[in-house]
Amino acid sequence: MTSDTVVVTGVICVIFWLIAYVGIIYRGFKEHTYGMPIAALATNLCWEAAYGFFINPFADHIHTLSIVWFLFDLVIVWQVYRYGPAEFDPPVRRYLRPVMLLAIAAAYPAMHLAFLEFNDPDGEYTGFGINVMMSILFITMLVRRGSSRGQSLYIAVAKFLGTLFAWIATALTVTTSVTQQWPDSPASFVTDSVTHQDYPLTPLVNYLYLLVFIADIIYIVMLRRRLKAEGVRPWRHF
Repeated sequence: MTSDTVVVTGVICVIFWLIAYVGIIYRGFKEHTYGMPIAALATNLCWEAAYGFFINPFADHIHTLSIVWFLFDLVIVWQVYRYGPAEFDPPVRRYLRPVMLLAIAAAYPAMHLAFLEFNDPDGEYTGFGINVMMSILFITMLVRRGSSRGQSLYIAVAKFLGTLFAWIATALTVTTSVTQQWPDSPASFVTDSVTHQDYPLTPLVNYLYLLVFIADIIYIVMLRRRLKAEGVRPWRHF
């Protein structure tokens, strides 16, 4: 059994990711675009399909919630299908839809096999490997578009905080128990977490989280500057 602190931080993580997804979908419909990079969307959709439906389905609340995120991603897939071609020049525009569907078809076996070959029942290697790619691609999408279309500071900050609380929940999983609900001290919590060697918080997993944090902070700063350059008040632009 997990400690109450793990459950609480996990719920907070879910809330922030919900804000991010709702913001992405809202801005997509409002501005007739899509708000998640296509490669990240394809792999994320397939991760959620594998984890929600095929890898020990309904084993816990995280597996079940993956089905909810899968449905959210389907909405974003529709936004890419509907609005995506207008975002590109004619040579790419013509093939964008079949390429997106091919990317999804190619990504699913890779995700499913990665769960099995990396012995990754909690989706740490696979999930946060995708998250690293997603965070970098959000930056490149902002640069490529040269505008804040499909994006908002609420999405960027919620994504960062969702990942942060995912790390905290994972770290609490390995540093607390039902009988010891809290770490001995904040310093010991950080030290024990970043030096932990075993799954689900290995040195590689910690490194993946660190890369996400760095990329997300860069993205937040860049997006805020872009919004201000466009004359948009960042916190009034959901």
